Amino acid sequence: MDAFDTIFIRGTVVDAKTGEPIQGANVYLKSDRTNSAFSNVHGYFSLSVEPLQLNDILVVTAAGYERFTDPVTLNHNLNLQSELFKRRESKDDRSESDVQLVQNALAGDQRAYGRLMARYRDSIYFIIQKMVNNREDTDDLTMEAFGKAFQNLHKYSTDYAFSTWLYRIAINNCIDFIRKKRIETLSLDEETNDEEGNSTTKDYESDMPDPEESYIKKQRILRIRSVIDRLNPKYRRLIELRHLEEKSYEEIAEEMDLPLGTVKAQLFRAKELLLNIMNNTKERY
Repeated sequence: MDAFDTIFIRGTVVDAKTGEPIQGANVYLKSDRTNSAFSNVHGYFSLSVEPLQLNDILVVTAAGYERFTDPVTLNHNLNLQSELFKRRESKDDRSESDVQLVQNALAGDQRAYGRLMARYRDSIYFIIQKMVNNREDTDDLTMEAFGKAFQNLHKYSTDYAFSTWLYRIAINNCIDFIRKKRIETLSLDEETNDEEGNSTTKDYESDMPDPEESYIKKQRILRIRSVIDRLNPKYRRLIELRHLEEKSYEEIAEEMDLPLGTVKAQLFRAKELLLNIMNNTKERY
């Protein structure tokens, strides 16, 4: 089926009981979770889509609320209001507050980390995906965001919502990544005028490291390699494939004969173990 013209889905997300707008709700079509929009402080969202099918399902999720779904026909622009009901308290894991889970995690409950990650994984993923627009980078940055949050969990203050604290870590980490990745292209032949109006060619310093820098870099790699070697062989191989051989998740899954989801989960655990080893080592890396 050929793609339809661009369709705009606009609307508001509100609390079904109070009518209050819900900020930060994630809105997407079931057929394409990578294209999403977030509601603003007024609960308003605007999602542009290029549908490949006429009928789809609009999905709206927000922390603390039940998932909202609404069948939609994508032959014209839509203006909708999504009313979300708060998640009912029960004896299952979801009834636990974020603060309780943080306290449990700090007390050594490994399952609490998993529950926090499961609760916010999708939201963090979609925020980052909007910023970098690259699936593999999004996967890496999502794991990094949770890794940094869990590493600094003792710094979390209950004066703020855990979600706000977590989103800020993810966004700041993403901004740092974008800054590092941004490449400024400069022409070596670019001419400028001096104070007397004469045309001159700019001289640029070489980006190549000098011998001393090269030596320091090699020593640093050797020390990091010694830390990687202290990992369990299973985790060590994952780190080598991903960060030394720079293979994609799909290539790693194929080489190790593992499901893609298992590769991502074990890589997250491998990075966490690596951070713990480095933090407990006196040498700086």
